[in-house]
Parts: sequence; C-alpha cells; structure tokens
Amino acid sequence: MPADTIHSASAVQAPAPALSGCVRAYIWRDLAALPAGTPRDTRVPASPYPGLLWLVRGAVLLHECAGQPADQWLPRTALSGAHRHAYHSTSEPGGDFFCLAFQPGALALLTGRDLQPLTDRVEDAHDWLPAGPERAPWQAWLHAMHGAPDHGARVALCEAFLAPRWAAAAHEHAPWLRVHAARWERPARQALAQALGWTPRHLQRRVHQLTGLRPGEVERMLRAETALLAMRDANASALDAALHHGYADQAHFSRETRALYERPPAALKVHTLLPATDADWMLRRG
Repeated sequence: MPADTIHSASAVQAPAPALSGCVRAYIWRDLAALPAGTPRDTRVPASPYPGLLWLVRGAVLLHECAGQPADQWLPRTALSGAHRHAYHSTSEPGGDFFCLAFQPGALALLTGRDLQPLTDRVEDAHDWLPAGPERAPWQAWLHAMHGAPDHGARVALCEAFLAPRWAAAAHEHAPWLRVHAARWERPARQALAQALGWTPRHLQRRVHQLTGLRPGEVERMLRAETALLAMRDANASALDAALHHGYADQAHFSRETRALYERPPAALKVHTLLPATDADWMLRRG
C-alpha cells in the first residue's frame, strides 16, 4: 500500500492480490483531518457489496434505507448487506470510519451464513457472527479493529485475518470464483449450473443465498460499475462505454446509471473525480 494512501484522511484502497476475489476495497474517512466544510452526508447507491463498518470515532445517523425513511443510529461495528436502494446517512462532526467492502458472495463463503436476510439492512456485526468454533476469532478481530492505531494497521489486520480463511474458502468453492471472475455474467452462471448438475432455479436460489440478490441483479450492478470505471480511467465516452459493456445504446446505459446511481453517466464521471465527496465510493480514484 503506498505510504501516501496509508496516511490519507480519506481513501479507497484495493486489497492485496490474494484477496481480490474476497475484498472489493478498504474505505476510510476521517472528517477531523479533512478541510472544514467537508460534507458529512453519505449517500451510497445500490450495490452488490456487503460491508463491515467500524465507527472509530463519532456516530452515524441513518436517514434512509431500503427505499424508506429511517431514523437509526448505526452500531459501532455495523454490517450491511447488498442493497437494491440507496441509503443515506450523516456522520457527527469529526467522525472517523473504516469500511471493508466484500465482493459479491465472498462473505457468505467465508462464514457459511445466508446473506439474503441482510439485503437492504444494516445490523450489528457482533450479532451476525458465525456460530461454533469460528465465532470467537471473528469477535476478537472485530474488537481488534477498533483498537488499531490507524487505518493502515486496520488494513493489515484485515488481511492477516482474512487471507488464510479466504484461501481455504477459495479452494473449496473454486467454481464460484470463476463466476466472479466473469463478473457474474449469464454464460458463466450457466456453465456453473451445468458443471454442478443444478437446475436454473436451484442456481438462482443459491446465488440469492450467497449475495442477497438475484443473479441478474448482481450482473446488472457490476456491469454498470465497470462501464463507469471505463469512463473514469480510460476516458471513454458514454457511448463507447455503453457499446463495449453490453448495453443496447447510450440511452440504455444512461437509464441504468440513473436507476442505480441516481445520475447520468457524464455527471457521475465529474462527481467521482471530486475529492471531497462522500458517496459512490467504488467509482472514486481514492
């Protein structure tokens, strides 16, 4: 991890390569270290990524979740599932948080837990921990993250805890990793079902358990994100991004981004280059 990223007050950091199939990103934001007037609001768009959130300092009030108004203080260690709707929250002044975003399906493979009940929900992570012998190590890790001296140390704790567990899960569930590598596209899902002798209906139920979403929803969200990242990183036009990522035309791409991100592609491209924003995390440069 570059030193400037470790010491940044706000960052989106990729995991070590060995954990790329498990972790989508580490995200942190220390409002006390950011310029005065930095927005304290966060509006997270629809996303296939479950996440663990540690409130290192201060509290966060959830205003909107599951497409409905909410008035809920987040737990100090919160777990969010995949979400079909944007959720909106506000941090107290001077707040500091660290978030671990998991790849679709990874948290379920690590824990053996069904993620479907977590969709569009935020829960206390300690209440959701795996049962049996694994519960104590997970509990200890969640506590250790709060006591870490800085966010760089938190990244190191995540990787030390997750790496051996993910290596075992990846070995046991290798066919799912091939689906993930293909960004959950239909041909890869069909190949998996055929290899395992599953009906399409059984595959759909299993994906729902692993991700909290229907297979097509995961594919749809990942496709939109990939196309938007092409606009950001390769300076692709909205038309080129649309045509190279399976959309019928630019209008189709625009409708999808408005539905998922509440903005058209061009506006999202500008928005994600603004360092002070606290939303659409996966589209930011970091």
